[in-house]
This record gives sequence, structure tokens and C-alpha cells, in this order.
Amino acid sequence: MEFNDVINNRKSIRSFDPHKTVSDELIKKIITSAQRTPSWTNSQPWRVYVATGGTLASIKADHLERTQNKVKGNSDLAVIHRVDWGQAMAENSRVWNAEISDYLGEEGLAAFSDLQMHLFNAPAVIYLTVERKVSPWMIYDMGAFSQSILLAANEQVDTIPAYETAKYPDAIRKIVGTPDNEVIIGGIAMGYRSEGKINQFHAKRSPLDHFLTIKH
Repeated sequence: MEFNDVINNRKSIRSFDPHKTVSDELIKKIITSAQRTPSWTNSQPWRVYVATGGTLASIKADHLERTQNKVKGNSDLAVIHRVDWGQAMAENSRVWNAEISDYLGEEGLAAFSDLQMHLFNAPAVIYLTVERKVSPWMIYDMGAFSQSILLAANEQVDTIPAYETAKYPDAIRKIVGTPDNEVIIGGIAMGYRSEGKINQFHAKRSPLDHFLTIKH
């Protein structure tokens, strides 16, 4: 498969089959491949924690309770309201929200909200952390490492990187055991897609001339 095909064929899955587990062996193979990600002076700043089984069930239960009680998210990476985003980013987000709302309808959106509250029914979540003594350039490296995981997984298993997975970092630290001196960058939900309608949705991308500049 050509490299561009790998990228174009990958999509974020928002509804997983909770009865299909992901083997430890497959997870290890994916992370081993992702280790080839380049990093500044080969610093390899990433730390990886994978929650499955009872550990993930505890995280999901905590997440569901807090979300139902409207507890505000407090992710380690700062979040700013969309009204404060740059114009282009805010517009892309607005279009995505309008498109997925039209596609799902009121009933589908309610089901989507329920999936988020249950962390997409994923049988595994990969948490990525980095030590707090970190250069912003290492956050850049972490983004590359995350993308490597998504691409390495693509032909074997489905994924979605999502804020929802890292919304309550204190629970993750308590249940998974990530140390206080590590920042939880984010989480990648992993599993095998269900037949849900939400998985047929394809988000559009901006035209190239909206963001690409080439000067000779």
C-alpha cells in the first residue's frame, strides 16, 4: 500500500465493538513501530500507558459519573474556548459541527454524546505522557509519535485520538498509576469498529490553497 493510501484510508472511529478486545501482542507491535518516530536529538520523550479490561472499566465508570454530573474537564494540556480560536480553526470546527449534526440528526447526536460518555465503547485506550521538564519541541515530537501510532495501527485495528479520553487526568493517574511528574498529553481509543452510523461519517478537509503557501 502506498504511503498516501495509508493516510487517506485512516479515519477516526467513534463507535467500537466492546466485545472485541485488542491483544497485548498487537498493541506491542504497534508501539514498537511507532518508536521509529523521529525526535529532537533522539530524546524519545514519550511514555506509554495502556488501559484495558478492569482498569479501563474503572476509568470509564469514573468518566461516566463525572460527565453525567457535568464536572468540567481539566486536561493537563490547556484548553481554550472555541470563540478564542484563530479564525481559520474556528471556521473548520464550525463546518465540522454543522456537517456531523446534519448527518446524524437529533437522535444520532444523542447517541454520539452517549458514546463519548462511555469513551466510544473502546476496549483499549493508549495514554501518552511526557515528563513535566519538557521543551515545547518535545510536545511537537509527541504529536508525531501519536500520528505514528495511528498509522501503524491502521491496517490492523481502528483508533481515534480524542480529548474526551484525557478529560479527567487525576482519575487516570489514580487508576493507571501514571506519576505526578508526567503530563498526560492525550489518549488514543483503540478497538474494532461497530456498524454504527457514526462510523460512516467522513469529515471534509480544507482546500489546499486555504493553508498551503509555496514560494520560489
